[in-house]
Amino acid sequence: MNRKGVDYLGGKLFPMILRFSIPAAVSLLITAVYNIVDRMFVGNFNGTSALAGLSVCFPLSYMMMAFALMCSAGGSTFFSLFSGKNETERMNRSFGNAMVLLCVSEIGLSGVLLGAPDFFLKIFGVTKTAYPYAIRYYRIVALGCVFQGLSQLFCDFVRVSGKPVLGMCVTGIGAVANIILDGVFIIVFDWGVVGAAVATVMGQVLSALFGAWMVFGNRTQVRVERGIFRLERRLCLQIVSCGFAFFVAQMAMGFISLVYNSQLGRYGGDMAISVYAVISSIMTFVIMPASGISQGIQPIIGNNYGSGNYRRVLSAFWLATALSVSITCVIWLMVLVFPQQILAAFGGTEEMFQVGIAGLRINFCITPALGFVMLATTFFQAINRPVPSIIITVLRQVVFLVPFIYVLPMILDINGIFFAQPISDLLATVLSLYLVWREGGSMIRGCLGDGGLEEG
Repeated sequence: MNRKGVDYLGGKLFPMILRFSIPAAVSLLITAVYNIVDRMFVGNFNGTSALAGLSVCFPLSYMMMAFALMCSAGGSTFFSLFSGKNETERMNRSFGNAMVLLCVSEIGLSGVLLGAPDFFLKIFGVTKTAYPYAIRYYRIVALGCVFQGLSQLFCDFVRVSGKPVLGMCVTGIGAVANIILDGVFIIVFDWGVVGAAVATVMGQVLSALFGAWMVFGNRTQVRVERGIFRLERRLCLQIVSCGFAFFVAQMAMGFISLVYNSQLGRYGGDMAISVYAVISSIMTFVIMPASGISQGIQPIIGNNYGSGNYRRVLSAFWLATALSVSITCVIWLMVLVFPQQILAAFGGTEEMFQVGIAGLRINFCITPALGFVMLATTFFQAINRPVPSIIITVLRQVVFLVPFIYVLPMILDINGIFFAQPISDLLATVLSLYLVWREGGSMIRGCLGDGGLEEG
């Protein structure tokens, strides 16, 4: 049992998984909702060009989260691993080094983004009519990179300190504030996309402040001292390598959205792109339970792995996998049974139904497998095995997927584009099963020893 009273090593697994997973999933739900609300406010009160200007800047969020997750996930993983070995000093240093790395990378990202706005907006696909709105939104949001990163960092460290509900509150406070400020700035003050951008950054600032109050106020397991912020080369490399799979995943999602839009526009025009917008929105809600459970099991697996309790590591993983796949199946069935109703909720027309109903069913045909694949990547990250996580992520989201997006429509027309994701997911599932099975066998044979942790 750690000093905050969470019995990672001996408590009942299923209640513990629920305790950590539900707040994480709720936090992700709130974040997903306020991203949609941003678009709803701008679209309804400022028109389609303003909405396009905001939407074209969406890859910014992927870029900011890529650096944030690389540092926060890597740092919190080592925090849990060191906690399992009762190495308090190294726990604190994992936080301090992760925070310095995050601040440097996010401030550097802000500088790059603000130094070449037209270059990035062109890559994002901005149009002439959307440019005046996009540039105003872009410049303000780019200033908030470090606050977005800090809110994620504090959320992760509060959660792995045994306080998942308060970890949820770190991001939840900012999300709720964003929604309220959207209404004030866009409807009352009529600030348009500027209001949406200011609301976003202010929400991130509030999240970062609450997280800082938790961590620096000694309300978590972190004990802040000046020495923990001194960068250590080996520990920094370990943090970056451990969190690199999350960096790749975020960057890949931004890249893939551009590839999809290009091919869908070629084979189906704006209508097909609109269908994909619905698919990507629904996919956000499909993967939320799996993402929440993935975040929830990280400290459980990390602590037990750090203490050498490998059988409990595997029990936690497979129990969480069963829960994740079961929940994902419910959403999967809803998509397969009610595709027309889902499209109608997003303003679907008869023309959209003709392509969208088949597109939804094809794209989501093996979605339950994602409940396993996402946990597999987190499993390897939580035990400080970053290479398998990176391999699964890169193959699933780039190497497998991109060729299918280009090749399959030559055979199956537009439906080939929708088949690309499930085929890629199927291949990733087979690969993940093999890698997890091999790693589990090594654990059971007791061949790893303390190899998961190098001296820092």
